[in-house]
Amino acid sequence: MQDEFINSLLRATSEPRLEPYLTPAGRVSTQAGIARYLWNLRLSESLYPALQGVEVTLRNSIHRVATENFSSDHWFNALLVAPETDVLENARKRLASQGKRANPDNLVSALSFGFWVNLFYRRYEQKLWPRLLKEVFPYIPVGMRRRNYISQRLNPIRDLRNRVFHYEPIWHWPDLAQHHQEALEVIGWINPELLALVQLVDRFPEVYAQGPERYFEELRRLGRGKT
Repeated sequence: MQDEFINSLLRATSEPRLEPYLTPAGRVSTQAGIARYLWNLRLSESLYPALQGVEVTLRNSIHRVATENFSSDHWFNALLVAPETDVLENARKRLASQGKRANPDNLVSALSFGFWVNLFYRRYEQKLWPRLLKEVFPYIPVGMRRRNYISQRLNPIRDLRNRVFHYEPIWHWPDLAQHHQEALEVIGWINPELLALVQLVDRFPEVYAQGPERYFEELRRLGRGKT
C-alpha cells in the first residue's frame, strides 16, 4: 500500500514539479522528495510574517517620509524614471480595472515589492538618497546607512519573496536562515515595534530545525494507514 500511496501523490504533484526535490546532492527516493516538498511548503509558510513585514513597513516608511519631504503624497509623479514609471502606470490601470481610485494610498499598496526595492538603485541617488535614509531607516546603524548597502541587503530579500510567492523550491538554500534573519533586521531598522509583533508569530526557526525527516516519517505513517 505504501507504493500505491506514494505513486498517487506523485500523480497529484506531477513528476516535473517534484524533480527539483529529488536531485540536489544526489538523487533520492520519491518519498524523500515528497518529504522535501512538504518541508518546502512549511518553510514558505513560516517565512510569510517576515517577508510581509519587510514589504509593508518599507513601502509605508518610504511613502510617509517622501510625502513629508516633498510636501505632497503624489511625490512619485515628478520623481520616477523608467522603468518605475511603467510600473506605476500599470498599477494605475490595474486599480482602474478593479473599480478602485488610483489615489496615493491605493497605489502604495498596489505597487510591487520590487518597485520599492528599485528605488534604492543608483538612478535615485540624487533624487531620494542619502538625505531621506535616516528618516526611512531611523534605527539602522550609522555605518550601514548607505544607499548601496541597503540595496544589497534588500535584493536577496526580494529574490526570496518572489520564490516563496511563486511556489518555488527554497529548502536547499544553504543561507536560508541568514536571509530570514536579515529580513527581520530590516524590519528592525524601520520599526522595532513591528519587529516585536512579527516575532510573536514567526515560526521559521523551529520549522527550519525540523528538516524534511519529520515529513518522511509522516508519509510512512499515512501510507501504512491506507487500505
